[in-house]
Amino acid sequence: MLAIEFRLLPRFGITNLHAIVANYFTCFIVGSIVNGGSPLNAGIVDTEWFIYALFLSLTFIIFFNVNAYSTQKVGMIITGVFQKLSLLFPVLAGWMIFGETATMLKIIAIILAVISIILINIPSKSNNENQADLKKYWWLPLVVFFGSGLIEVTLFYTEQTGKVVDAGVDFVTILFFMAGCIGLVFMILTGRILKVKPKEILAGILIGIPNFFTIYLLIRGLELGWDGSVLFPLNNIGVIFFTAIVGMFFFKEKLSNLNRIGLLLAFLVVYLISA
Repeated sequence: MLAIEFRLLPRFGITNLHAIVANYFTCFIVGSIVNGGSPLNAGIVDTEWFIYALFLSLTFIIFFNVNAYSTQKVGMIITGVFQKLSLLFPVLAGWMIFGETATMLKIIAIILAVISIILINIPSKSNNENQADLKKYWWLPLVVFFGSGLIEVTLFYTEQTGKVVDAGVDFVTILFFMAGCIGLVFMILTGRILKVKPKEILAGILIGIPNFFTIYLLIRGLELGWDGSVLFPLNNIGVIFFTAIVGMFFFKEKLSNLNRIGLLLAFLVVYLISA
């Protein structure tokens, strides 16, 4: 849903930053509803997870905007590939730090996942990226890659080390609230707050509802005992698979033979990792 919504923003003349900030406050409201009340209170500063929520709120607002900027400069395809390849970070963290089992089946599945992501995103011959921008902004996808990996590993770490035991909703809700506050302060200081349009707030609401659950359900999955080396690859390969399907049926995108091979590999990856 997020991929579809971000793709539609330019069609309606919506500024990324404005929609992103509105999205974070929407996430806070959705989290408060799920939680049965606002988790904001003086005691959260003393919790084990507060410093991690603060760190993630900064990384969220920074890398969400870097992602949007990279998409504009080097294209959605290249940016998408590097973002989804960040699944390697939690996988390696699970194997090397948290002692998750690295079976041969899992290793093969991860290799196939990387190949699948690349194949699905190989553009058709009719898609011509701006070569000048690619040369000038080659570093942007790398920032997206490491930024996405940093976020996923931090989420993984906070759950695995017991920082958010029985506090998953509070943790996610607060980090979104702080990300919104940081973005709002930036908009006030730069005078952008006066340029916000009602349609950008509406876009933020539509983005915020699924965005909350993208993070909350990852945390919930880890709480329920999913290995990070299984959950994160399934999440990333699932997102890119269904985005490709939606693009094909709703945006009339044409898939090349390599794209189709990538989709079949994605099916195989889901089977192998789940086995």
